[in-house]
Amino acid sequence: MRQSRGLRITITITMTTHGKAARGTRAPRALVLAFALGLASGARAWGAEVRVAAQEAIAPKWILAPQRATGICPDFMAAIERVEPRLHFTGYRRSRSLPGIESGLETGSLDVACALIGSPRRHAIAVPAGEPVYTSRHLLAVRAGDTAVVRDVQDLVRLGALVTSQRGSAFTASLKAAGVRIDDATDDNGLNLHKMLGGHGRFAYLNELTLRHYIRSEHLGDRLRVLPVVLGAEPAYFWVSRKADPALVPMLGAAIERLKADGELDRIFANWAAKP
Repeated sequence: MRQSRGLRITITITMTTHGKAARGTRAPRALVLAFALGLASGARAWGAEVRVAAQEAIAPKWILAPQRATGICPDFMAAIERVEPRLHFTGYRRSRSLPGIESGLETGSLDVACALIGSPRRHAIAVPAGEPVYTSRHLLAVRAGDTAVVRDVQDLVRLGALVTSQRGSAFTASLKAAGVRIDDATDDNGLNLHKMLGGHGRFAYLNELTLRHYIRSEHLGDRLRVLPVVLGAEPAYFWVSRKADPALVPMLGAAIERLKADGELDRIFANWAAKP
C-alpha cells in the first residue's frame, strides 16, 4: 500500500547514553527511516481520507448549496463513516460534472464516486465496491397533452423524435447506440427537462429519482406527463478509482454491505425520494 496522501511526519530523536541525553548525537539514518515508515503504516491502518466530488444537477442524489452539500450521497457517506470510522470522505463541498467525476477517477484526483451505474468506461477506470446502493430506473417525460405511446427504445427510434438526455451518462450512450436522436448538450437534468417543456425535443429522458424530485419541487405535475414505461433499470454502486489504495475497495465494500443488510441505505433512499 502506498503512503497516505498528505501525511507529514516530523521526527525528533534524541540518543541517550546511560540515561542522559547525548548532545550532538544524530540518529542513524536507517533508524529514522524505519520509524517514519512505521508511523506511516500506523496512519494508514487507523484512517484514510477518501476524496469525492459532488455531482452537479442530479438532485436529490446531490443537493448543492454554498459551502454545503446534502442529499442521498452525503447521507450514505455519513452512514458509512459511522460503521467504518477509519474512512473519512472529503472534498464534496466542491462539485464536478459527471464527465469531470469520471476524469477524476481516471487520473486518481478522486478516490470514489457515489451511486453511478456501470459502463465500459467506468469499469476501465474504477472498481465497484460492495453491493449496489440502489437501482436507477430510467423514465420518459413529455409535455402535458402529448399522446405519445412508447413501449421500448425501438419505439423511440421509429418515432424519430428528439430526446433530451444527460451528457456523459451511461444511459445516454446506450440510447445513442440504439439510434435514438439525442440532445445531450448539457449534463444539467433540470435544464434538459425544461428544454423539453419549452418545445425543444419531444421527450426528456431522466432517472426516476431526479424526475420525480423536479416534478415535486417545481410543481410541474400539470405541465408534463410521465410515460408508464421503464426503459432501463440498473444497479448503482460506489466506484473506487483504480489508482486509489487497493485496501479501500474491501473496506468500503464491507461497510456498504453492512448498511445494506440492516436496511439503512434503503431508509436513506426512501426518505429523500419522498421529499419535495
